[in-house]
Amino acid sequence: MAKKKIIIATGVFILLLLGGYQIMKYKETKEYEQQKIEQKFWDEQKVRIEKFIRYNFNDIESITFTETRKTPMSVGIYGYVNGDEKKLYFIAPIYNGEDKFDTGLTTASKLGELAKNTSRFFSVTEIEELESEQE
Repeated sequence: MAKKKIIIATGVFILLLLGGYQIMKYKETKEYEQQKIEQKFWDEQKVRIEKFIRYNFNDIESITFTETRKTPMSVGIYGYVNGDEKKLYFIAPIYNGEDKFDTGLTTASKLGELAKNTSRFFSVTEIEELESEQE
C-alpha cells in the first residue's frame, strides 16, 4: 500500500514538473512573438519618421533613433539628426487611437529652424500620396 502511494505521488510530481515546463515554454514563445511584433512596429514607425523629417526639413544628413517610451496616453520615439543630440533632437509621438506615426513631431528649436516651411508640414500620408503621383 505504501509503495503504491509513493509511485502515485512520484507520477503526480513528474506530471506537475512536465506541465510546469510546458507552461514556461509557452510563455517564452508568447513573449518572443510579442517582442517580434513590437520590434516590427517600431521599425515601421522609424521609416515613417525618417520620411517625414527628410521631406519637411533641410540639410538632414543623418537621423539617429535613441529610445522608445510608452506612456498611458502615447508612445514616443526619441532621436536626433546630424549627430547633434543636444540641439537637434526630436520626439515623434504616436497617440492612443492612432496606429502609426503620421505627423506631429516635437523638435528642438534649432531643428525647427531647418524646416522647409514653418507654417505647414506634410504628413507621411500626404508625402506618400505625392510620391505615388510622381511615379
